[in-house]
Amino acid sequence: MKGWSELLLLSGVLVACWTRTPLGALGAGAVALARGEPVPDLLATFRQELPEPMVQSLVQVQQARPLPAEGPLSPAVRTAVAVHLGEEALAEIEALDIRQPEEALEVWAVGAEVRDRAIRRARAAGEADPERFERHRRFLPDAQARGADRAVEQTLALATVLDLRWPVDAEARISSPFGYRTHPTLGTRKLHEGVDIALPVGSPVQASGSGTVLRARFDKVNGEYISIDHGHGVRTSYCHGHTLHVGAGQAVEAGLHIMDSGNTGRSTGPHLHFGLRVGGRAVDPMPFRRLPQG
Repeated sequence: MKGWSELLLLSGVLVACWTRTPLGALGAGAVALARGEPVPDLLATFRQELPEPMVQSLVQVQQARPLPAEGPLSPAVRTAVAVHLGEEALAEIEALDIRQPEEALEVWAVGAEVRDRAIRRARAAGEADPERFERHRRFLPDAQARGADRAVEQTLALATVLDLRWPVDAEARISSPFGYRTHPTLGTRKLHEGVDIALPVGSPVQASGSGTVLRARFDKVNGEYISIDHGHGVRTSYCHGHTLHVGAGQAVEAGLHIMDSGNTGRSTGPHLHFGLRVGGRAVDPMPFRRLPQG
């Protein structure tokens, strides 16, 4: 009996090593290469993945008609709540008549008393700005924290994405869409984690939304590039630029001219690579492109 239990334990360790370690990921890539199959994304195992309900909500919110502004919540927040939490939840949250969306969503999810207790504990622990959800979240009981994540972080991530704007002329040609493709310079099949937009060198590129610049620098792959944190796990990236106009740590507003497009880094022609990540997961930004009406 002991031998069987040790064998099962060893099997479990081997499976974990194969699926959850860098060595296992390299092994899986080598097997695929030997079989002539597409080499998997070796970092996919280690990326943060969105829960399935959030993935479904992202798909639904792309197709949703924005709700009008009524009460203290913005159209984007109202739409995100209706899609992710439901119409009944939207009515209950609006009935609270709390102007700050983050506070309204958390009070709806865990109650004012639980929220206040977590804020007091965060303040006592020396947290800066303890009223913010991300600052006092670890002081919530586990069950309430998970419920608040869905109500607050996931809903506001959807609202943040809905508020993003296209960084260039929305009619500019898409030269390479999001998805798996044969890489134009490496010749291997890889996930293209964004969209390529054909633009002449020097075309203005604007910030898709307000946020903080995480990176503004050059590397051999992305060329001159910028990454912006919009909050709630939403980030955008702008690659292969010619000239950067912002620096790391800078606060930017939606529509700010942040760079001029170019042809730097690993690039086969002048273009902007525009990427969108939600909760660490690469998301196709194309459904959020708004073309001019008429």
